[in-house]
Formats: sequence, structure tokens, C-alpha cells
Amino acid sequence: MTAKKHGFNNSDNGVIAWRGSLLICHQKGLDVVCGWPALRRLFLLTGIVLGLQGCSSFGPPSVDRDRFDYINALSSSWKQQTLLNIVKMRYADTPVFLDVGQIISGYQLQGSVAVSGTLNSASVVGDILNLGSAATYTDRPTITYTPLTGAHFLQVMITPVPPPNLLRLSQEGWPIDMLLQIGAQSINGISNRKGGARGHAAEPDFVRLLAALQRLQGSGVLGLRVEVSKESKQEGTVMVISQKDLPPEIQADRDRVRKLLGLRPDLHEFKVVSGTVSGKDDTIAIQTRSGFQILNLLGSNVEVPPEHIAEGRTYPEIVEPAGAPSLPPLIKIHAENSCSADAFAAVKYRDYCYWIDDRDYRSKGVFTFLMIIMTLAETGEKAQPPVVTIQGN
Repeated sequence: MTAKKHGFNNSDNGVIAWRGSLLICHQKGLDVVCGWPALRRLFLLTGIVLGLQGCSSFGPPSVDRDRFDYINALSSSWKQQTLLNIVKMRYADTPVFLDVGQIISGYQLQGSVAVSGTLNSASVVGDILNLGSAATYTDRPTITYTPLTGAHFLQVMITPVPPPNLLRLSQEGWPIDMLLQIGAQSINGISNRKGGARGHAAEPDFVRLLAALQRLQGSGVLGLRVEVSKESKQEGTVMVISQKDLPPEIQADRDRVRKLLGLRPDLHEFKVVSGTVSGKDDTIAIQTRSGFQILNLLGSNVEVPPEHIAEGRTYPEIVEPAGAPSLPPLIKIHAENSCSADAFAAVKYRDYCYWIDDRDYRSKGVFTFLMIIMTLAETGEKAQPPVVTIQGN
């Protein structure tokens, strides 16, 4: 092959030369375009292949998607499981809890591109170019569930919430009347509402006590202090009722609390212990509830079809004494043939849909607070929290 100007000379195939952006084949006195459009397509495919290689790793972008998707899925699952167990308690059915122990999500993406063809502008059919591609996407999540049994079940469901843990939440802004209505069965012998088939309404004095405590908290008069015993090294709680000058109505609430609980009127600090009756005028005994008792209490607020009561499938509603002060319902769980489109949480049970209205702020707050209450019942060694492992390659 002998080089010529603008190209190369080949005795058999003529001259191949560049003219501008075209590749020219000179044969027998004719200049013809020799396959450049096909080459441009080939270069384009090459760029696509290189681009696929640059996008082959999708691990980092998957974090934004997977993290929040799993958060929403775990939250929705917990709400449905808890709501179902509350409803089952109303029917004396067995509550079952499954904790998500571990989530392993593995992704795999494989792709290939094949290019083949014949570049021959002199042919009748012109250039022949074959393009083939294949891709495989695999998502294999592995989720491990741990049933709540044994010692952990006793911790969470049977163990009463320690009074210091319950009252400490009032310092974080939680209403003290709601805390005690949910978590306390009695205070210095004054009984709260009890759920279940043998349930009863709260004593009128308990209703008056919670109302007075709520007003004292709102006025900044009520406080708590945590003390650690030098002998036992255990934490203790002291309730502090301010002695400063107050408006007459707040002073009346302060005196009412002391009178209802049998406390000395000249004291402003009182020890809080676990028990039914303290027997001392400087101590407040609180009998707290366990997770099982709280579920049973909330179950008494579940609406049930009248035929289920008539057939003996569940117990009738607790009747409040006429004319006596009563506590507002902690939660409202509706029962209908179909689920509402505006439900905060909903489950199917016994051919009915039980749901909480998303516009019922109090019920949503109590339902969400239930998880905190059950967590407060845990003492000692904690269970291993859920582990989410996402393999994104």
C-alpha cells in the first residue's frame, strides 16, 4: 500500500480517503460514501456501553429510597400489629407480637450489549448492523422476625411500668393526667378505670385528682425531682408542689390534691413509691400498670357489633355512673364493614374492619404513646434492636 495525498492507495480496492466528515472509497473512477453513518452509530453504541458501566453502581442512591421505605413499612406494620392485639384483647383472644429482628436486602444488576454487523456501502442492502441488549435486576430481601416470648415477654407485657419512668415523661411535656390515666391503676388507694370483662369506671375522686394535677402542671406549680439513694443506689422520685403565692383557683387545686391523697398540708415535697397505699402523709403510692393491662384497658374502648355482645363473643361496654364525673375515652377504635380511606391505622378481624380515624388527634397520640409506655416497662438487658443491612452493588 502506497500513501497518496488525502488517503491511501490499494491496488485492489482503490483509494480510501477522508473528505470533510465523510469517509470516501474511490473505485473505478467513482467516489462513493463508504459506511460513515454506520460508524457513527457504532461510536454512539460504544458511548452507551461506557455510560452503562458508569451507572452500574446504584448503592449510594438506594440509601435515600430504602431507608425511608423501610421506616414507613416498619411503622405501618407496628401500628397494624398493635391495633390488632388491642382488638383481640376485647375478644379474649391471644395477643401475639413479632419483632423485626433483622433486614437484609441484596440487589443485583447485570447488563450486556452486543454489537455486530457488516459495513458495505456497495451492497444493495447497504450497511448491516445488529444490536442486542440484555439486563437482569434482582432484589432479594431477607427479613427475620423474633416472637415476643419468654423473659422478654414478661419484661414488656407483664412487668408494671416503674413510677419514676412514668412520671419523668411529664417533665418532657407529656400531660400528667394522660400519663396517669393510661399507666396508673390507683394512686394512694384511689382507683382508676379498669378494663376487661370485670372492668369498672374510675372513682370520682380519681377523676377530680387528675383534673387538679393537670391544672397544676399547666400553671407550672407541679414539678418532679429524681433522687438516688445512697444505700441502695436506686433512683427515687420526689413530687414537688410549689408553696409560692398562687391565684385562688390554683391554690384550691393544690389543697384538693393534698386532701384527696391524704398528704400533710404544710409539706411541699412528697416521695413517690410503687404500691397501692403508702400509709404515710408524706408519700404518694402509685400502682402502675403493665403492658398487658394497658392493652386490656384500651380494648374496652373498641367499638364492637351488637350481635357479638348478644352472642357472648365479647363483654358489654362499661357503664359510667350517671351524674358522676368521668374520664374521657382514651382512644376510639371504630368497627365497620369496610375500612375508611382516612384511617390512621386499620386491620381486618372477624369480618369487620377496625380503624382509628386520622383526624382523631387524641386517639393517635395515645396509640403512639403506647409504644413509649411498653418500652418503659423494659428493665435490665434490652433486646437487640432491629438491624437493617442493605447490599447495594
